[in-house]
Amino acid sequence: MVDLTHPATPRASRSRGFFCSPTGKPLLLPLLLPTSPRLSRPGYNDRMTRFAILMSLLCLSAWHPAALIQAADPAVRIITCGWNAPTVGQFARDIDQLPGDLPLTGCVLTLHSDSGRPDPLASTHGLEDWSKLDVDRSIKAMPAVSKSSMPDNYLLLKANPGNEDWLDDEGWDVIVDHYRIAARLARRAGLRGLLIDFEPYTPPHHQFQYSRQPDAVKHAFVDYQRAARRRGRDVIRAIAKEFPCAEVCTFFLLSYLIEDHHHRGPSPIGRGDASWCLAGHSYGLLPAFVDGWLDVSPPGITFIDGCENAYWFRSADQFRQCAFGVRVLGQQLVSPENREKYRNQMRVAFPIYLDAIHPTLAGRYTLEPEEPDRLRLLKRNLSAALSAGDGLVWLYGEHGRWWPEAGEESLWKEKDVYPTWEAQLPGISRILSDVVDAASENRQPATTVGPAEPDRPSVERSTSSGGKSPEGGEINATAIEFEPVWESLPGDSIGDVVLNSGQVTISGARERSAQTTIEVQPNRRYMVQV
Repeated sequence: MVDLTHPATPRASRSRGFFCSPTGKPLLLPLLLPTSPRLSRPGYNDRMTRFAILMSLLCLSAWHPAALIQAADPAVRIITCGWNAPTVGQFARDIDQLPGDLPLTGCVLTLHSDSGRPDPLASTHGLEDWSKLDVDRSIKAMPAVSKSSMPDNYLLLKANPGNEDWLDDEGWDVIVDHYRIAARLARRAGLRGLLIDFEPYTPPHHQFQYSRQPDAVKHAFVDYQRAARRRGRDVIRAIAKEFPCAEVCTFFLLSYLIEDHHHRGPSPIGRGDASWCLAGHSYGLLPAFVDGWLDVSPPGITFIDGCENAYWFRSADQFRQCAFGVRVLGQQLVSPENREKYRNQMRVAFPIYLDAIHPTLAGRYTLEPEEPDRLRLLKRNLSAALSAGDGLVWLYGEHGRWWPEAGEESLWKEKDVYPTWEAQLPGISRILSDVVDAASENRQPATTVGPAEPDRPSVERSTSSGGKSPEGGEINATAIEFEPVWESLPGDSIGDVVLNSGQVTISGARERSAQTTIEVQPNRRYMVQV
């Protein structure tokens, strides 16, 4: 059965659900009235409380992102990133050679400094002075080149070394200024926004883990949560000041806290000891940091959780469950007052780890090493990623390249010079094109929008509910003429279930339910209003 529970409401307050049928098989739609403390308190069942439920089925092509589960972005976007990510200078030099016949729409860019540290943006959470970065040559070259063939480009920032205490105001003033400068550079270069990598690559490796903070013995976890939230507010204010409609993309955000992990720690989702879980989790302060983002983010800012843990997914169900976890369960990790913003501004992207698709390049991290047909794995995972996410997939690779050899525009001279990915995985270009073509045919065309509200779907017609979702967002849906035939399911003996004329009336019950079966079309998403 499908659980319609909203994470922020009691289990008895179920009002609607979304169902997706990838195969076109009938959907079993249950209606549950479960036991809850509110329903079972003394004297409650003495009153004859009646629940009259009328179902209307809507076939959705798009809906406002305030909906409980967001619709996918209409556009398919495939970007490249990894060890051979081009510098901004190389992008400007070689953009006329890409994407060619490849279905690539953008890439993650690094920024080479012509003096000083070659890769300054790799130390965003450090104390280096960025006010005099020698990067004008690269940045000035970008506006002169057309990016129409590859418009989805992001400037890469790494949250290293991460050794500044969250309570250090002076240190964080420098870090916040780094984000401001990076946002300005991305806007000047005509990019979509920033891509932030929160993984710690340098000591102390524990930027977001409370239990490893230097002053954790002096300050409670809640003190560090407040500080992380304050830093998050400062960071987004700085980004929005320079780039008010930026996409703030990440390799991962709250997706790393949705499920238990043997190394990072237990998930706090649905647990009475959530604070204890967060205090010991490797990324336990990340939700507070994101909460700060949401406190002050203008509506033009879009956040993207890149769901890096999908590198090793083995089925379409895993992609769907992860997307559901980010969109719905992730709301539990932010403050109630920020959950509507979270639904409006958070998107889901997925990765493909190309080295793990190759039979040997990733070593012990190879995906399903027993599978001889490596391109089958690529096709399966790319298709699932595009179906479950909001249209953006990032192809991460270490031992291959998409771009021409960087030469003098390389970040590190003669480092990471590898064969092309077509040479490493023969047939990869064809598979990418086939999957993207198929996915594009099943998606709605992109809508032209203003800069303040990117990626907002259009509304073609109103529904019987006045064109509004239960959260207040507009819905683009087509009502299906359908009168369900309900079947009462066994439950406890208290209360009555009456079925007639497509309606279910449940009265005086603590735990009773009914179900119906509906014929649906493949690759369409359906909403049930209750």
